[in-house]
Amino acid sequence: MRMMMVMNSTRCDNMWLGLDDTDSLDGGCTTLVFHQMLEALPCSHGEPRLTRLWPFAAQRTRGNASLSVELYCDETIIQWLDEYWMDNIAPLKGEISDSIHSERKQYPSDPGMTLFIEKPEEINYWNAVRGEASFIDGGHQWGGQGRIGAAASCAWSGDTATWEGIAWRKNERSVSEESLTIVDEMEGTFLCRDPRTNRGLIAPRGPCPVMFGVRATSPDVALEATKELIRGSAETTGFRIFRTNQASGDHIEGVFETTVESKEILNGGHVILNENILAFSESGDLNKLAQWLEIGDSFEYCGLEYEGDIHLEGLRVTKSQSFDRPICECGSRMKSMGKEQGVRCPKCKTRSSEVWVESERTPPILGWAQPHVDKRRHLAKTL
Repeated sequence: MRMMMVMNSTRCDNMWLGLDDTDSLDGGCTTLVFHQMLEALPCSHGEPRLTRLWPFAAQRTRGNASLSVELYCDETIIQWLDEYWMDNIAPLKGEISDSIHSERKQYPSDPGMTLFIEKPEEINYWNAVRGEASFIDGGHQWGGQGRIGAAASCAWSGDTATWEGIAWRKNERSVSEESLTIVDEMEGTFLCRDPRTNRGLIAPRGPCPVMFGVRATSPDVALEATKELIRGSAETTGFRIFRTNQASGDHIEGVFETTVESKEILNGGHVILNENILAFSESGDLNKLAQWLEIGDSFEYCGLEYEGDIHLEGLRVTKSQSFDRPICECGSRMKSMGKEQGVRCPKCKTRSSEVWVESERTPPILGWAQPHVDKRRHLAKTL
């Protein structure tokens, strides 16, 4: 479906352009499509933005990322965008493939593009990053399902941000170990390697055209790291630095505290606390800490709610106690003499009316436990 919404003819100094849903599991990449469109634009533009959205959206794309940018132009850009859409983006509709990693239903690509004179209200971003969102009205809109993510990216304030330098490959995907090491040791880059396995985390494994994506806490560091990686890579076709909401934690609504009322450990190691708080076996230290908890322990947690369950992304013990029989002066641990009869030392027969001694349990992970870095979501914030 192609959709054009009528708006009054007024001159403006800037507009917001968004794009989403041009790829499938078999390949393609919305960042590359967006990069190529920015290269072709007949006007100047601001900093491009990459916005990750709600990880459980039914028709999410492979990386669940939408793109946006501020344009410095007037309404003559609309005709250009209409022609560019028809020639370059509309033909990408309908790409689909099956996933070997997930049983969730796969949907055909359904590109969407939006153009707003006035930046959409920020609530549209929060709706799309924390839940299943729908289309919003206004501006000019082209295409289908991708209009949801495109508009949400336009609505993002960009206040809490990191940056990612993305380069696209011409043929093979190859990044030198030497360049990866240099970038990993730069101050301001993050999640370049898995500290457990030393495996690089900057290059995707699938058929998409991305050579690498390097994350940083500033645009300058992202640019420096990108240039270093390009020097050590196979041939690339271009690169771009994006402002992103990655590592912002925007998808999480808050931190909550509760007490363990029930605990179940399933075959495979998954843990269910209080019947709906889930710590999956592959979540590393987080799962280890969930298995350690006992009934009556108190803990703080954060995670994503989906279909009534909480998928944990952070867990911290706030109180854990054990109750043991007291130790006699002779060094032996006392034992119960029967219901309401107190305790007695099995060695010297000394009796005591104090039947239990309360002590603090020390958790195996102090502070926040999170999944291993290679198992975290793009949006996950380091706690």
